[in-house]
Amino acid sequence: MSSLLRVRPTKIELIKLRRRLVLARKVHRILRERLTILVNEFLIRVREAYALRIDASKDLDRVYRQAVYMYGFYGDMLQEHLRRTIKKDAKVITGVENIMGVKTPALHLIEPEYTVNPLLPDVTEFRETAIRAVKKILELGQAERAVISLGKEIKKTRRKVNALEYILIPKILATIKYLRMKFEEREREEKARLKRVKSILERRRAL
Repeated sequence: MSSLLRVRPTKIELIKLRRRLVLARKVHRILRERLTILVNEFLIRVREAYALRIDASKDLDRVYRQAVYMYGFYGDMLQEHLRRTIKKDAKVITGVENIMGVKTPALHLIEPEYTVNPLLPDVTEFRETAIRAVKKILELGQAERAVISLGKEIKKTRRKVNALEYILIPKILATIKYLRMKFEEREREEKARLKRVKSILERRRAL
């Protein structure tokens, strides 16, 4: 890959390159700051997802244990009772969460409405435990999806930062240096030509 940009060796192009260099450095600084913020947010979300995964595993384990006990005690009557006492099904509302310009899905559970039987407090407790577990699973899914989206954005931003830092900015600097050398060489040639013309004119006057 060439280390120079393809530009015409003119003073106008040199001015444009200097302006482009200022802009590239400014964009590079902004992207580096964005990358730092994204990485910090990514680490926060990773820790959050890890904690949610532990909580969700505990809740699911509790639900399974209660389910085994309840089915052993009530049998198929448990499922029929849970189905008959539901007045309104649970719903999941989906939305979008914006994290530093990164859009990730946001999930919210609308709990089901059901009739509470005071004679069966263990059934009510089992139902509430199950709902808590579903909530934790939704929160975990949202957190892990945010981690994935942030990870992709970090990779994309890092590629841009590296492209500016190791490719574009060095090329602009090298091209500016090349143009300066070119102009200095032209000036030296022009001065040498003027000296020759001057010496020729002086010799002619002398003759």
